[in-house]
Amino acid sequence: MINVKQYRIRLVATATSLSFLIAPLQFLQAADEPVAQASTVPPFSVIKPGRPHGGQHDPHSTLGPDKLIAVALQHRAEGRYPEALDVMDQAISKYPKNADLFTIRGSLRLEQKRLTEALQDLETAASLDPANPAILVNRAQAYKGFGRNKDALRDLNRAIELNPDFLAARFNRGAMYHSQGELEKALVDFSHCIAVDPHLAAPYFNRASTYEALGQNENAIADFRRFIELNDNKEWDKTAQQLVDKLEASHKKNKNKNNSG
Repeated sequence: MINVKQYRIRLVATATSLSFLIAPLQFLQAADEPVAQASTVPPFSVIKPGRPHGGQHDPHSTLGPDKLIAVALQHRAEGRYPEALDVMDQAISKYPKNADLFTIRGSLRLEQKRLTEALQDLETAASLDPANPAILVNRAQAYKGFGRNKDALRDLNRAIELNPDFLAARFNRGAMYHSQGELEKALVDFSHCIAVDPHLAAPYFNRASTYEALGQNENAIADFRRFIELNDNKEWDKTAQQLVDKLEASHKKNKNKNNSG
């Protein structure tokens, strides 16, 4: 799962929300921090999870939006989605005009495939902070969940207008272009991702897949190999190596055929 942070927003992109062309690369934990862009979250101490019982002081009552987000994300990291959403519900009741809170809750709902509720939250977030590219990327994922690809592409285009180097927007738009058969456009977006962060593994896999679809097998092989160098998941290293082997075998077969002819 790829996580992207920007301006206190943590985008949670799932297999449904973030397309990886050949297959949903849910494993790409290594892409978490390299994709991160200038997070402004202040350091915090993780607060012990758990809801207050009757008569007890609510430990969250004095927390600001950033700290409440931190508590919710700690719950999420430990698999406690109901508790994470409960914290966000409380936070939004306390800070109903905070776009970040709606974005986080929408993202959590998006992960759970609660698309209608997710889109409602992300629409609210976008109305509160319409120039935030991170919110637009998240809303694009919700639109994709409903098959509203034109709306999703519009949001990604706008996010890139606001921040041309925002990798989440470039990466997702490249995946959309690829799925629509617009391979040259996809190639531009994945190449831009690599130019911005040449040490991030995921765009190499996607660009390799795009090169392969374009019949540029040597470029595809080079990118798959670079992906293997950067990636640290053995399962997907194996997948990428199998693709390299297939392409090299095809190249060798064609070369032998041409020589014999």
